[in-house]
Formats: sequence, C-alpha cells, structure tokens
Amino acid sequence: MRGTAMPAARSSFIPNANAIVQRWRCLVKAFVGVTLSCTLLPFGTLSQVPLCAFEIWTDSPTYLAGQIVKVYARLQVGEQPIEKARLQVEVRTPNNTNFLISTTGPLSGELNLKSDFRWEGLLMILPSLAGQGLLALTGTYSMIGRLLDPPTGRVYCEERRNFAILSAWGRNPTSKTLLVAPARTPSNELFVNRLAVWLEAAYKTRVHTIYQEGLYLGYRQGDYKDYDVIIYYGVDFYQPPPRVFLEDVLSGEGITRKRVLWIGYHLGALTALSSDLGFAFDEHISSNTPTSLFYLHSQTSYPLLNSERSFVKITDSTLARAHAVIENRPIVVSSKHRADSSEEYFYFVGFHPTAFLTPFGAHLVFLDVLNEIYKINRGKIALVRLEDIHPRSSIPALINVTNYLKSERVPFALALVPFYVNGTQRARLTEESAFRTAVKQALLNGGEVIVHGATHQYDGTTGDDWEFWDEKTNQPIGGAEYAEARVKMALTEIQDAGLAPHTVGWETPHYQASEVHYAVFERYFGLIYEHHPKFDLVHVPYPAETVLSTYVGTPLGYVQNDQDVGRIVSQAQRLAGLKYGAVAAFFYHPFLGVERLRAIIMALKAQGWQFQLVSSLAQPVRVEFPTPGR
Repeated sequence: MRGTAMPAARSSFIPNANAIVQRWRCLVKAFVGVTLSCTLLPFGTLSQVPLCAFEIWTDSPTYLAGQIVKVYARLQVGEQPIEKARLQVEVRTPNNTNFLISTTGPLSGELNLKSDFRWEGLLMILPSLAGQGLLALTGTYSMIGRLLDPPTGRVYCEERRNFAILSAWGRNPTSKTLLVAPARTPSNELFVNRLAVWLEAAYKTRVHTIYQEGLYLGYRQGDYKDYDVIIYYGVDFYQPPPRVFLEDVLSGEGITRKRVLWIGYHLGALTALSSDLGFAFDEHISSNTPTSLFYLHSQTSYPLLNSERSFVKITDSTLARAHAVIENRPIVVSSKHRADSSEEYFYFVGFHPTAFLTPFGAHLVFLDVLNEIYKINRGKIALVRLEDIHPRSSIPALINVTNYLKSERVPFALALVPFYVNGTQRARLTEESAFRTAVKQALLNGGEVIVHGATHQYDGTTGDDWEFWDEKTNQPIGGAEYAEARVKMALTEIQDAGLAPHTVGWETPHYQASEVHYAVFERYFGLIYEHHPKFDLVHVPYPAETVLSTYVGTPLGYVQNDQDVGRIVSQAQRLAGLKYGAVAAFFYHPFLGVERLRAIIMALKAQGWQFQLVSSLAQPVRVEFPTPGR
C-alpha cells in the first residue's frame, strides 16, 4: 500500500461530449483469474461534477520480462451514491494493441457504491508469462482504470498510469532491432523468442517484436525508420506480411542505410515487387534428408538438419553475392542497392536458424551473418579452464600443467572449490598451506580464479557430486537462501586465503541449478563461466549478457580421453571457419597430464586462435565479497 494522501478528484473530461470513440479490442485467453474480453467499447465523457476519486498504480514502475505485475487501486465515492457501475481497466501494449480487463475481487462485477464509500488494496495481478500473453513485449505499457456506467458509457472517474517491461537480456545496447513475425502460435513463438534472446544477449541490440496481429493492426508505413535493423522471420508458410511492410522493406525512405534480414518463407512475395535486389526466389523444398551447408568464406561445411529450405538465384552479380550454398544452390545471400555501393543492406537466409539445432551446425553461419549485419568483429578467442581444483587435488599435476601453459604464454582460469568433502573427510583452502601455496604459484603462471561452488557436492564426494541439484530426484536443492549461504561460504574462504584479488567469476558445479539459484549467482558475480541454461544459448559461441552478468560458455566441452582431443580440434576448426570470430573454450583436468593438453594447444594455435583470460570478456570484473562479520 502507498502512504500518500488521497488526491483531489480529477475534474478533466474528454472534449466533445457527444463524440463516441470506437476502439477495437482483441480476444485473448484468460490468465491468472483475469478475464480478458473482446468488444467494441464506446467511451463517453467524464462528468464535470466529480462523483468519485480513483487512483491506480503498480508495485513498481519497471519490471523484467517474466515478473508479475501487481496492480493496486484506491477508490472514494463522494456524497452521491453510484449504482450499477462497473470498474474496467484498459492496458495498451507497446505495439498499440489494447486489452480490456475485467477486475476480480471487491471491485468486480456490477457495483452499487454508497456515499463516502472507500476502498484501497490489491486490484489484480496482470499475467506476466515470459514470451506469451498480455505482457509478452518489452516497452512502455499504458494502463487506464475507469469507473463507468456500462449502458451509456458515462465515466464517473478515471486514472492513467504507465509502467515498463524491460528485457532481462543485454546491457548498454548500441542498436535497435524490429523483429517481425507471423501470428503468435506456440511453435512460432518458440522460434521467434529464441532469436530475440540471441540478439539481445549476444549482439548489443534492443529488440522490439511485433507479431502478425500487431503488424496488420499496428504497423504504419515508415514505422521501420526508428530501427537500425529490420528482421522478418517467416516461420509460417501460409501468412505473408502485408504489402505496406513489403514496400517499406524494398523502397522505404532511407531503407538502404539500414540492414534488412529476411528469414524463411515469403521471399517470393517480396521479389515479385522488385528486381532491384540482384537475386530472386527460386524454389522452396521440403526434405527430411540431412545435408551440409557450405560457407563460401572459409570453404567450410556445416551440418543442416532443417527440412524446409528456400533457395534463390543470383540475377545480377554486381548487386548480390552468395554467402552459403547447398549443392551449389544459394541459400544465404546479401545485396547492395546499387552496383557502385560498398554497403550491403539486404540479407536473406533460406532456412530457420533457430530450429533443428545441432552442435556446430549451419546456424553458426547465420550467427556469423548477424555479426556482419551488426558490424561486430569478435576475433578468434580461445580460453582454457583447469577444472575441479580443490584441497585434495594433485599438487604436482597442477604445477606441471600450469608451468606448461606459462611456457606457451597461454593464460587460464582455475575452477577452484575451496572445501573438499568425502564422507567424514574434510579439507579447506585456508588450512591446507601446501595446496594454497600451489594455487598461488599457479596463478603466477598466468591464471585467475573462478569460484566453482563451495564444496561441489551435496551428499557425495567433491567434484563427482552436484551442489545445487539432486541428481537422484532431478530437482534443485534448496532455494535462494541456500544458494546465498553456499556462495558466501565459498567467497569468505577464498577471501581469508588471500585470493580475493585474483577472483573474477563463478561456475556452477555440473552447470546444474534452478533459476532462483542463478539469480543469486548473478547478484554476486558479473562473470559466470558457463553457457546460460535457457534459450539454447549453448549453441551461440559468444558471450551472452543478462542485465547483471556475462555468461561465457565452453562450447568445446572437456577432455576425458584421446578421442576428445580429436573432437575438440575438429569442432574448433568449424568455429575457426567463421569470418567474424567466436570463442573456442574448453576445460581440462590437470590429473590428465600435459600431453593431451599440449596437442589441443598446438592445434588451436595453428588454426589462428588467440588465447586470453576469460575476464577480458566481462570487464569490469565484479565480485561481491561478503562484508566481514555479516
């Protein structure tokens, strides 16, 4: 509840008392006990003699996507009673779609309010399910609450308030992207949301998604001008975009100074209007036979499992060029707006890049094309992490491996577990002077510390067991309090051992924890050295940003045997085939010795990778050490 005084009743009214404004409403599914209805609603005028005072507000002015929005209200009736009234709340989304919401609880249904009636409290909880429902889009929402007489449309009192849904992804965006998609369905939404997250997490852009419903109802000629990149994701074969959007993409004012990416279906509807792109739609095929996409830049093949494939033909090689082909048929192309221009502005990808994902597959070429569109050159960065370093680790093995890495000028991270537990056996970093000295010597060889849990176990042995996940029941262990206690336990031990200045981030044991746990990890660490567990970001070989933290994955996995050496080298070669770079990261257990590590290091250097510290990808370093005594 808010403690502010009751404001004076509003005396403003809608001009032209005889005017009735007709507004379309969308029929949407009921969420969380809130009834959403479709109607043509006539809005009348406010009475110039205020009969009531109404206030409406949310518990916060801003929310991250997926958070619940609580709506509170305060209503006071004057000396004259109000009979057969109804309270209605209208929400306008960032793409100008309006929803009319019927309230629940004390102010629902037909209201007969006595004079001097007063009420204040929680009015409703808006459905805020990430990626779906009423609050699916990021941006500013307008909320209008009205107490009115339904038959006449007379408004007794009203209140307006704005709130914003912010993306949980990315920080300091440098561009704006309009992502246009067909009608919202569960399958379409899955592909489109995945792409939107990839863009915001890895490409420094803020994405505004507009689905087909909003495109037809809300898109106006020239709306693209507010964006740097316009992406059409044609994931529905039966729903082409409206002509006004096609015309803007082809010939809108200033469109060639932006970047346009067309994915999937309906290119034919576009190229039928113009031949100025230098290529034309050729054929769409559906085949369940896996194939390979050949990236012309590096002459590298990537497996493609997508059954739906759209091909084009180059009609003017002075305007268009192929990036990738399947059996010599162009499937990824780009185009200039005139032959003497050095800037390409239109790109086409003829398969669904967020569907049928496979490790080191054809989607990597799509990600590389996005780097070109957003003008990002990532470089070929290699990372080494030495895994499961705990107080019972082999000291000679640790020193031998880090001495070798120093000799090759290869920096590295130590995934440090400060406590060792195995049944009744216990050991801790601060009490094991030989181990602590070895860790500090290893750091002198070019390392930095990643906190790898407190004990890396729950009811088993350190290194083998999980810490935040019960593998027997496949359920998380504890909640936020448990996670915070374990993080503080680890950080305090590391701080007491004098290693705080060398500590740069966190790694979850076995990469298994709940969303509640990860929220705690992000509060304490600006760098989390693992792929983000959602939205298939494991397939994106770049750092991914949330609002608080940077996630850096290890796409090359780890070494168990000699076969893994060959696998890592082969997978790194595919990443090396990307024009604008990637992160080739792997982790290694020192007890395996030096030879397997040497083979990987030599191969990656031959492929042109540059080894760096992982902290260089998440500057500035942020680790929130507990305050002593708390």
